[in-house]
Amino acid sequence: MYNIALIPGDGIGAEIIREGRKVIEAASYKFGIEIKWNEYPFGAEHYLKTGELLPDSSLKEIEDMDAIYLGAVGDPRVKPGILEKEILLKARFYFDQYINLRPIRLYKGVPCPLKDKNPEDINFYVVRENTEDFYVGIGGRFKAKTHQDNLEVLRKLYETKIKVGFNLEQ
Repeated sequence: MYNIALIPGDGIGAEIIREGRKVIEAASYKFGIEIKWNEYPFGAEHYLKTGELLPDSSLKEIEDMDAIYLGAVGDPRVKPGILEKEILLKARFYFDQYINLRPIRLYKGVPCPLKDKNPEDINFYVVRENTEDFYVGIGGRFKAKTHQDNLEVLRKLYETKIKVGFNLEQ
């Protein structure tokens, strides 16, 4: 049995998670995989009702699970950055999720806006930083009133990400 922490998120995030869960349940049934969903309420609605975001006690519980299925968070009733920092980033740092891996594939029979492209033409990964860079607020403006930014990164973390990228292509 696989224990999955489920945090639906807000708005479209919760809608996507609900439909994705149906797909996961259908696939698990087909392949004889047992799943136990452990749902957590964290998101805008819960925060507005209780003032609670993502407590350490819940992270500790989630630590013993096999996976986290987390929907997008955000709500115009909550000041930007609060939910993102205290739910998404807190979980990323707690679980050391330093890579955001995005597979890009074209599947047979799926329409593609790129002319004359086939599944064998489009199959790669985007390996994105998940705990450093501008997304988490490290760095700043290099020159005022320009589009140039200054970014500080840790060499060790980027070497790890580069190795992951190369290993995916071997």
